[in-house]
Amino acid sequence: MKDIVDTAAGLGLTGIAIADHFDPLWPDEDDLNVLDLPIYEKALLEAESMCEGRIRFAKGIEVGFMPGEALDICKKSVRAFPFDFVIGSVHGTATQAIEKPPFIEGRTTKEVIEEYYTLMLESVKNYSDYDVIGHINSVDRYTNGFATPDIDMPFIDEILKIVIANGKGIEINTSSYRYGIGEHGTPTQAILNRYKELGGEIVTIGSDSHGLKGIGAYIDKGEEMLLASGIRYLAVYSERRPEFIKL
Repeated sequence: MKDIVDTAAGLGLTGIAIADHFDPLWPDEDDLNVLDLPIYEKALLEAESMCEGRIRFAKGIEVGFMPGEALDICKKSVRAFPFDFVIGSVHGTATQAIEKPPFIEGRTTKEVIEEYYTLMLESVKNYSDYDVIGHINSVDRYTNGFATPDIDMPFIDEILKIVIANGKGIEINTSSYRYGIGEHGTPTQAILNRYKELGGEIVTIGSDSHGLKGIGAYIDKGEEMLLASGIRYLAVYSERRPEFIKL
């Protein structure tokens, strides 16, 4: 945590949120997605103290959208600690991560896309203890060719309508550049534009760094996407409430 805070401050960032993955009932117990919450929460409080007077800090967590018991565990855990910021994302099914070969191999892009977005749709229908949807189309990193709009947009449209109706936001995740899909975007510009058209106003930008080198990377690209969509404000969170910074 100290290295993260020092790196962010050294880059001249005015704020940083740390939001590690929390995926209860994750099928692989040796995977890092199995987060030790007491240790993590203690580290967040220590990082918050380090940031005082230096850089704004948000205590975050990224809960895994998996309908059923896993989301019940997420709700209980999120409410038991004073998080500032909660991201909701799909990282896997009940049996494997979305980037693993069993989820991708031997299946059409349409089959992969439909399972991924069905998990997300069922989650947002039944769970609302999150602030923004993280990397909404991250499945595009792993499919053999991007889905055409007729396959994914019906799902995305329905998801965005629920997100907006519940007062939630979406994330521009700039790691698309790190994952080699660059200008395709996470979300794409078309998805962001559609969010704006449907009345969405809450958008955060995150580099999803997974390491010191990625901290703050390509944030300027996210700001360009926001402005191109007609949204003039970036959202940041404190105590689970969005605050808006004019670009």
